[in-house]
Parts: sequence; C-alpha cells; structure tokens
Amino acid sequence: MNDEAERGPIEVRSAVIEQVAYPDRTIDLIAVPYDEWAEVEYRGRIIEESFDPGAFSGVRRRARKFLVNMEHDPDRWVGTVLDLDSENEKGMRAQLKVRRTPDGDQALNDAADGFLGASVGFACAPSHFTWLSENRRRIHKAFLDHIGLTAQPTYLGAELLEVRSAAPRVVPAETSRTPNLDRVLAEMRALQLPSSLR
Repeated sequence: MNDEAERGPIEVRSAVIEQVAYPDRTIDLIAVPYDEWAEVEYRGRIIEESFDPGAFSGVRRRARKFLVNMEHDPDRWVGTVLDLDSENEKGMRAQLKVRRTPDGDQALNDAADGFLGASVGFACAPSHFTWLSENRRRIHKAFLDHIGLTAQPTYLGAELLEVRSAAPRVVPAETSRTPNLDRVLAEMRALQLPSSLR
C-alpha cells in the first residue's frame, strides 16, 4: 500500500515561531497548536480545522528525519528538525537547526524580527479526521512530512516569546560623536565579554 493511500495527501498548515537562539542557530516553535480553530484551504475550498492533542503522537523518535525549508519549497532547504514533542499541552513543539547559508541567516534574522512563522506539511487519511459540519473538520491523527518557514502563518495560538541569546539593540545617545563605536561597545558589554576584549 502506498503512503498516500495509508496516510492521505500532504497538506500544509502554519504557526508562529516562539524562540530563536543565534549562537546555536536554533528556532523553537509550536508547529501545530492543539484545540485551536483556523481557516485553511482544503481541496479548493475554505474550511475550519483543528488538531486533537497528541495528533502527531510517536513523531519524536523520527524527529531528525524531517527537513526544514522556506515556503514549502524543497529546493530551499534551510535546516533540519532536532526535536519534536507531540505531548506538549499547547501543541506539537519543534526545535529546528538552521544551516549556515545566506537563506539560513536570513531565516534566523526574519524569525527573530517576527517576520516568519512556521508551517507544517502533513498527511491525514480520511479515517483520521471527523467532519463536525460541512466546513469544519477535527484531525485526530496526522503524519508529519516537513516543516516550512513562511511569511504567512495560519495559526494564532503560538507566538514569539523571546529571542534567546541575541544581543539587545542598544541605541546610543544622540549627542555621541561616535555612535557606531558606542553601539558596538554597549553590545559587547551586554554579551559580558571578558574585559580584555572590550
């Protein structure tokens, strides 16, 4: 039996990024919030959809097999999944590792600035969801295919909480005659670099 017959065709859904850690090049997010209704495109029409808690159960053991790309374009591969937690009460949490490439650098910066969200590609067989009305379906079981970083996330339930390990923006006083030097020195102090390097 082929995968599509067993699991269903690949669909995509979005969520918002929670944390970005520059030194580690990681992004933490809720890839799919549970119990949140969102309008999505399904087979050419707009419906409302939500996921049961644990809909992606068992995915953690395969976490490192999933790739991360930009806007669901496999030719724009920017990283891989490090960890998945489908048992989190908010939704399926994911930790992504971003590659050291121009696209990867841009993805980290855009995620930290709140310009990107996360989007999952998944499959769901007809036996794994229930129609609650003509335009409302509840997904009980789904199979992750990939995670995309996108400028247009669907779900509102996850939000950017903080940018971990990133130096805060420091604006020097307007009267400074060396604003760039002042900014660099302030950022170095914020990072608590050894005094010999200040």
